[in-house]
Amino acid sequence: MQSLLSQTFLWTKKWSGSRYGLLAVFVFLFLDASVFPLPTTVLFITVSLIHPSRSYYNAFVAITGMVLGAIIGYSIGHFLWLMPDGSFTQFAQYLFHHIPGFTEVNYQNAQNLYIKWSYSILLFSTVLPIPYQILSITAGAFEFNIYAFALATFVFQGLRFFILGWLIVRYGEGVRTIFKENLKVIALISAVILFIIIIVSKISS
Repeated sequence: MQSLLSQTFLWTKKWSGSRYGLLAVFVFLFLDASVFPLPTTVLFITVSLIHPSRSYYNAFVAITGMVLGAIIGYSIGHFLWLMPDGSFTQFAQYLFHHIPGFTEVNYQNAQNLYIKWSYSILLFSTVLPIPYQILSITAGAFEFNIYAFALATFVFQGLRFFILGWLIVRYGEGVRTIFKENLKVIALISAVILFIIIIVSKISS
């Protein structure tokens, strides 16, 4: 895991060190929210650390890309995901077989979470082990209100990136060090939060 994370940092550093760093943030967030999971948090941190004073602007670019990508993901779910009889389209089956993180199990989990929590599940999307594009596509397949979905994405994901931006402005390089050296702790905290959500869901059902 540590080796994979180190490779990811080296990969994102190449992008962040180029003149296309900010464009990469927008494109990666767009793709991450629509069809393909990418290490967007790592890229955002790395790009922002080059010029910490621009972190808030980077956060705005990131959330703009993510909202637009989420709308595309929503559109895929609404128009291209299910047949009239409820079965998956060939396009959906292609993504299940070729895109990392796109599995029927994850899709079903996202369905169950939406059934139980509706839009509020997007509040916990940063700690759930479900790629955001699956949440986007599932929202479209469920025909949730697209305006409410886009607003929830903007608010909750925007909060994540602006908090990261604030941390980078305040603590600089220490943010990346904390992220790299405490991956297991972060994963454990996320798992605990998810476990609490599941327990509360079962108790209230």
